[in-house]
Amino acid sequence: MNRIDRYIFWEWLRAFTLSIGATMGLLVIYDMYDNLGDLLDFKAPVGQILFYFALVIPTLLPLVLPIAFLVSLLFSLSRLHGNNEVVAMRSCGMSFWQITRSLWLAGLSLSIILLYLNAKVVPWAVEEARLIWDDLELQYLLESEELQEVGLLYNVAFENPTERRVWFMNRFSKISFRGYGVTVSTMDGENREIDKIQASESYFDTDDRSWTFYRGRELKFDVETGDLIQSKPFEQLNMTDYHESPRLMMALDKRPKDLSLSELRAIMNYFAVHDTGKVTSYRVRYHSILAGTAICFIIVGIAVPYSVSGVRVNAMVGVCKSAGLFFSYYLIARLAVLLGEQGYLPAVYAAWIPNVFMAFLAGYLYRKL
Repeated sequence: MNRIDRYIFWEWLRAFTLSIGATMGLLVIYDMYDNLGDLLDFKAPVGQILFYFALVIPTLLPLVLPIAFLVSLLFSLSRLHGNNEVVAMRSCGMSFWQITRSLWLAGLSLSIILLYLNAKVVPWAVEEARLIWDDLELQYLLESEELQEVGLLYNVAFENPTERRVWFMNRFSKISFRGYGVTVSTMDGENREIDKIQASESYFDTDDRSWTFYRGRELKFDVETGDLIQSKPFEQLNMTDYHESPRLMMALDKRPKDLSLSELRAIMNYFAVHDTGKVTSYRVRYHSILAGTAICFIIVGIAVPYSVSGVRVNAMVGVCKSAGLFFSYYLIARLAVLLGEQGYLPAVYAAWIPNVFMAFLAGYLYRKL
């Protein structure tokens, strides 16, 4: 970097530090307002509370980084433009690429950081924070409720299209991994019932990754007529080839936006053989997270043309245009996600079309500049 590159970079970095600090501070305070009371009710120690909110920070960065980057670019470039410094650089023969190349490098670096955050840091932070919250909630409930009522989920249903099994449990404990009132039906290729296990209780062994059923009956049906041809009672039935994970069952009950990247990937891999409509929204969310990492690089192409081409007597004209264009991106992205979730667009297209469109637009504006 030459002296001008360093000057422009530090002008931007100061604005970026202030922007990200202020935005992160507001969001953390909002999260504390929303969750601190519950953590205190759980009687969490101070160290655990601080660690929980430290985990919140990386989960907010993918949202904050693009906004802070845009604000800092608009502020620093508009200031340079208003002080005629851009005109002075242009009069010395510098191209817009030479003037802004340090900002392009910053945008590329932030995009790489976003990719790393979404792929590694954020999934770990989300799952770790959820584990801390669940443990604190469990300890609180153990002190105030009956043990058998702690951590129970009701009416749990799960379909395994790969093995053609359909599960239903009246109650399931996410603490002990025990299900109550369990029915597991196995279907053939034409969705006809072959056999069924009915049990009063079941247990998932996390070491062997297999299920054991207690006090029930094993039923078999005639595929053609649907008539019951065998009913055999059992006290205990070990099914070592049943590997359905309770964690996956519980993840499917959560909204896609509440899951980490690794959990989304696990759901996609599980349903890779047989695509279902239920997994579409998870696939769209997964690709949207990956596609969103390119936004910092695109922001430079949007912010530079408007920030340095407006009239100097009213720099806010260019700022408002670029800010409006940026937030239009989010509207387009949301529309594409809705179309992807409804099946009108493939998940990859729904995630990347807004970025490709904005990249072409940014390239056009930059070339026109």
